[in-house]
Amino acid sequence: MSPNLRQDAAHGDPYACLALAYFYQTGKEMAQDINQSLEWYERAAKLGCARAHWELAQMYGSGECVEQDNDHYMRHLYAAAGLGKPEAQLALAREYALGEVVPRDLNAVFAWLSKAASQGDSLAKFGVGYMYAKGYGVDRSVPDAETWFASAAISGDAEMFLHVGLGYEFGIHMIQKDLVEAARWYKYGVDMGHEKCLICWRSVLDTLDGQKPETLEARTARLLSTDSQFEIDEIENALAAADTLFDSGDEYGALDYYQLAADLGSAEAMFNIAMMYHQGIAVRRDDAQALRLLARAANAGSADAQFYLASAYETGLIPADDSQIVKLYSDAAFNGFLAAFYYLGKYVDHPEVYVRRTHTRR
Repeated sequence: MSPNLRQDAAHGDPYACLALAYFYQTGKEMAQDINQSLEWYERAAKLGCARAHWELAQMYGSGECVEQDNDHYMRHLYAAAGLGKPEAQLALAREYALGEVVPRDLNAVFAWLSKAASQGDSLAKFGVGYMYAKGYGVDRSVPDAETWFASAAISGDAEMFLHVGLGYEFGIHMIQKDLVEAARWYKYGVDMGHEKCLICWRSVLDTLDGQKPETLEARTARLLSTDSQFEIDEIENALAAADTLFDSGDEYGALDYYQLAADLGSAEAMFNIAMMYHQGIAVRRDDAQALRLLARAANAGSADAQFYLASAYETGLIPADDSQIVKLYSDAAFNGFLAAFYYLGKYVDHPEVYVRRTHTRR
């Protein structure tokens, strides 16, 4: 942890406050303290940090770490959305669509979806297109709908296409049932090699060809039994077993399960093994091997690995230039290691904006 972090937080650096809040929340770099975490998130929010408002909104909305409070939830959600956080804008649009916490307002739904879509959020782009297609909250326009649908198809990922496809096929996710549209969105995922989209696409084509449609319950069961889902479950089970063994003092057993998960592609497991080599737990200490594993974990998407590898570069443990450090801190921040925003701020202005712009496909 930077020796200047607390001093910078005390002097009003919003990202230093955010970093302290994150460290207190997660127990990284210091003992976990949820009350301190909330205090520092609130300080960061008062200093205009959109991410702090978004974190507080999620906490108060879900009741995680704090008692659920819709007033606090909406206050922070409005603030985060107003400060340009696309995830908050999308969430606020959803609240206006549901009409449970705030009165239902389709004009507000369209307005907030448009703000998130303009920043590259793929699901928001679909939402704007859908509202144009249906004439909800805006005059109906098929050309505008297709423009936004095309943009969502370019920037979206297969999981989003699965979500939209299921919405159209079964009339869920606030989407009206339309099997032709379901096939269209599934096909985008099929073209990416997504196993679950392929299963759904084939089923929809069978239904359009006159065969009996599958129920949502039956489809869900099939999707949970795919090879890709089996691998996800195997990784999660291995990580859970490793954590349990580690906590019980069986470090060698934990290493075996972490290795199993790492061999299946788990970035989290790769990071944990790297830390075991660094600390000499169940293996002979080997910092060179730890750094190699840390780089592998960072490339696989571990936010922890990205942050600590950037720190290693920054302190000169590994030769690097500033562009490598900036990329790693930016990746770590994007993947949820919130303290990375503070460290990234040493190299770029407006780190939240920088991370958003460098990680959004427009």
